[in-house]
Amino acid sequence: MIASALAGFSRGFAAFGAAMIYIPLVTLAYDARTAVVTIFLVDLVPSLPLIWKAAPQCDRQTIFWMAIGAMTLSPIGVALLLVASQTQTQFIMGSVLMAAATYMLINRNFRMSASPLLSICAGAVSGLSGGISGIFGPPAMIYLVGRSNDARSSRDDTIVYLTGESVILGISYYIYDIYESSYFKLAIILIPIYGLSIWCGTKCFARTSEASYRRAILALLWGISAFLLGRSVLAFSA
Repeated sequence: MIASALAGFSRGFAAFGAAMIYIPLVTLAYDARTAVVTIFLVDLVPSLPLIWKAAPQCDRQTIFWMAIGAMTLSPIGVALLLVASQTQTQFIMGSVLMAAATYMLINRNFRMSASPLLSICAGAVSGLSGGISGIFGPPAMIYLVGRSNDARSSRDDTIVYLTGESVILGISYYIYDIYESSYFKLAIILIPIYGLSIWCGTKCFARTSEASYRRAILALLWGISAFLLGRSVLAFSA
């Protein structure tokens, strides 16, 4: 319940971060597969109001090319989920994310130009990461925040892309026959908490400036990558 509340607030405020918060916390009580699948189920319905408002405002061309990349590698990531070592994947992802977030925090004027190729690559990395670990927001967010758009545009693009990527993963879970009845029972309990927290996060975003939003996103990325690295290092040492 604590994980769903924190994840929902992040989803409402930053438009991403839900899986990054939810999955590491839930795996303290359940296995990784339970955490990965239930975040999809918990997020599906409460996110509909967000997607309804964001879809007309998003950069459809960028989202389209990112979706192409995501659809290509998401099923491969889900296949790797069944056999890959979570410790190794968390270490690799945490290292890459920390390097990117640190650079963007230090170089606050850093911007990257949007292009079909970069969009496809960002979507592909996001899809692969999401398939393996359920955490697909950071690679996409590094790209979306790195462009020269304002906070509201970045947030709208993020909402649309991450919701679409979540649906792609949900279909992949079905194809690989991963769903179990216990996942649905847990999701039903957590959805009301998650939905209320999304509402609270959305209200906070409305009072946040563009500069503060960018700093908050990068700080969240850095914090999550540090958590993933620390957790994987402890697992290696054990």
